[in-house]
Amino acid sequence: MTVILVVLTLGTLILIDYFRQRRRNEGLSHVGETLQRALEEASPQAVAGIRLPPPLYYHQGHAWAHWVSPEEAYVGLDDFGRRLLGKSAQVELPAVGTNLRQGKDFVAIRRNGDVARLLAPITGEVVEVNPELKRNPRLVHEDSYAQGWLYKIRSPELFKELPNLLRGTLAVRWMEDTLARFQHRMMLASGSVIQDGGEPVEDVAEQLDHQQWCCLVEEFMLTKPTHHG
Repeated sequence: MTVILVVLTLGTLILIDYFRQRRRNEGLSHVGETLQRALEEASPQAVAGIRLPPPLYYHQGHAWAHWVSPEEAYVGLDDFGRRLLGKSAQVELPAVGTNLRQGKDFVAIRRNGDVARLLAPITGEVVEVNPELKRNPRLVHEDSYAQGWLYKIRSPELFKELPNLLRGTLAVRWMEDTLARFQHRMMLASGSVIQDGGEPVEDVAEQLDHQQWCCLVEEFMLTKPTHHG
């Protein structure tokens, strides 16, 4: 009898944990919708077709942060970064509990055997990751500012570190400089991955040879890619 009660108790606890986790993941799945509404309510902001939603803070390695409480923020990849890394890029999400340092630690992004790195825009502990990316990794490219968010971070130093990032006029000037340097690199390479509107194509990676792509990732993502065959 005692054994049966123990088994029933364990079974009940497992079911409770399952439904709690399911509700938690359903809630996280709606985070993208919440982010999208916040971006839609803000005035549109773009540089030569590269979107820079005003509510977000941008790291020069092309990550963004969106704070949602005095100690919590969501993190993702910006419009320029997603184009440079390409449609086939797959993000290796950090484990919950991982501690990241602003501009030091990173998220690995794999593409055809190469590993690029997205520097952390905020110091803190990863408390959630986007469950939708396991089912559809291409969300990072298709909707990098909303459904393709990467992780949520908790940081007691959040408001001290946000001023290290770019937003508003500073973000616009930074992106203007980024695109000018990018176009110059393309001219030197005697090729073009610029559309008629002056913006990079949707998938820059597919338009370049391996060496060109690695050089651009190193310059603009601020980290040198490595190759793992």
